[in-house]
Amino acid sequence: MTTTRWAIGIDMGGTFIDVVACSTDGALRSLKHPREAGQLVQPILQAVQRMLDENGIQSAQIARIVHGSTVVTNLLLEQNDGPIAVLTNTGMRDVLALARQDRRDLYTAAVLPPTPERRLFPAAQRHEIAGRVDAQGAEVEALDRDQVLALARKIHAAGVRAVAVCLLFSHLRPAHEQQVRAWLLEAQPSLMVSISSDVDPKPREFERFLATAFDAYSKPMVQQYLQTLGGALAERGLPAPELMRSEGGIAPWRDALARPITLAMSGPCAALQGVAASLPHTDAAQVVMSIDVGGTSTDIGILEAGRPLFTDTLLCGDLTLRLRCADVESLSIGGGSLASVNAGGGLRLGPRSQGAWPGPAAYGLGGTNATLTDALLLLGRLPQRLSGGVTLDLALSEAAVARDIAEPLGISVRDAAQAIVATAATAMAESVKMRAFQRDIHPADCLLVAAGGGGAQHVAEVAELAGVSQVRVIANAGVVAALGLLASAPTQTVEKACSLPLSADGLAGLVALRDALQPDTPCAAIRWSLEILHRGQGSPVEVAWLPEDDLATLQARFAARYEALRGQMPARSDAQVGLLRGVFEQAVPQPGINAKHLRPDAALWDGCAARGTGPQALFAATTTVWVPAGWQWLQEADGSLLLTHTATTGEPA
Repeated sequence: MTTTRWAIGIDMGGTFIDVVACSTDGALRSLKHPREAGQLVQPILQAVQRMLDENGIQSAQIARIVHGSTVVTNLLLEQNDGPIAVLTNTGMRDVLALARQDRRDLYTAAVLPPTPERRLFPAAQRHEIAGRVDAQGAEVEALDRDQVLALARKIHAAGVRAVAVCLLFSHLRPAHEQQVRAWLLEAQPSLMVSISSDVDPKPREFERFLATAFDAYSKPMVQQYLQTLGGALAERGLPAPELMRSEGGIAPWRDALARPITLAMSGPCAALQGVAASLPHTDAAQVVMSIDVGGTSTDIGILEAGRPLFTDTLLCGDLTLRLRCADVESLSIGGGSLASVNAGGGLRLGPRSQGAWPGPAAYGLGGTNATLTDALLLLGRLPQRLSGGVTLDLALSEAAVARDIAEPLGISVRDAAQAIVATAATAMAESVKMRAFQRDIHPADCLLVAAGGGGAQHVAEVAELAGVSQVRVIANAGVVAALGLLASAPTQTVEKACSLPLSADGLAGLVALRDALQPDTPCAAIRWSLEILHRGQGSPVEVAWLPEDDLATLQARFAARYEALRGQMPARSDAQVGLLRGVFEQAVPQPGINAKHLRPDAALWDGCAARGTGPQALFAATTTVWVPAGWQWLQEADGSLLLTHTATTGEPA
């Protein structure tokens, strides 16, 4: 007699913990569980236990647990842990402090606070060591073992727990960094060591040093969190968690701990994977933009040919890191975003948020300020009780919006609520347009897809403002990130820095590098790409390298991509390949999300007819859809809702 096995996906957001469970029998269950102030592990355990209890699942039936978390993202935003030590070459200890001279805001006149590099990696903990590798990767000076051992003891005595080893040209010759790590651990086994040739094996020392330093900075907190979570799950007879990484794919928690910085965008990446898994085949061929609205932020992501797009730049608060991650832009607008009137009489929404604690005024948990959630409730676009057991109080919302917005602006409470919602939609639409244009995509050519608990509330209004005529609300939009965790495969990314011309000889060299990097075990899919730039340029363009490509097709693909992103292609022919990247993807472990789990559920949309026209709110277990006036909906065979602007269908609004 066979026993049904289950897999559980857990996505920890800013306001709710989303849990999805799928079985070998094709069953799919989901729930949202509220987070608690100051708690990380305990709410996760409560949410998992609730999933087991409500569905009669035994701990012994759980084969896999996959987790996506905001722990690293919050750590990078808050930067309130203790400093780390940095080991680098003689004369290079101030690389992190000097940084680059680029500025995000060119017109800010205010005196800025000290950079994170000076607070988290202070001069007293930036140490220089002997040893040098030149720009060709050849050793020109040997390391000094006694010096490294003495530094390890000094660092430990200072109470520092983590060390970043950042040596020049280590992407060409990692042996020096590997040796320094071995000596550090020989002297002090409790130290947590990150080396730049593992974290970011690419040229440009500041970018490599900074990513490595923040990787080391993340290790103590992430290790404590994962060990606590893993131990608590084991006590309950549950398996150790796998982790979603920002570069796509899942990994065992011990592998993820080796490079914790890669967990920084695990939630948005999982959400894009969930969108990709949920789309019908007819949508996969076109460009898809997802709008994922949660309690504290809105994430805008892009998929092409059914796959998420990635970038090498992570923007996290005031921090810019070179990190391979899902190409997602986050706006500080979510359900808990505070609405206010500024000194000039203008309406402002965000960036501050009530989050889950004390939450919007409607939660009745002590929050008294007007938020986006309060405005939606006043407009009749939310149910009285949210998924996760949160009951909303209309009177509290009305009092907050009246005091904060309606009275200062001299308008009715309803008009104030409508203004708050319109402000949110406008900001989201501008982000959608900007993301599309940056990728050489016209918004009108996109399909906009709602994700997250609040995405379906705003998606149609955002689409209309952005010039998109059709949107889709996927069947499990409210828990799409947790679903994406179970739809993701184990993935390994390898990168090899090089400097080869885009020529016949250069292509032969690339083939040799590719052959040397081939995985030892069979893969479900292997994708190769190249970072190419003209000599003297600093920012490369990534292009796919397909098995059937010859030199002419590679050159043509580079030219087309370069022109699309940067305008006119230079007449010169000095293109150089600076990096070879391989992505090795295994099959999705079972149990895992597949087509049988995503079959339509007739009871998905409460009281929803197969088709209709707005204005209308449609309710589901984990999300609410708002269909504005001038829009119509159609429930499709896969359980999703297709929303279309009536002006494009020729039907009367």
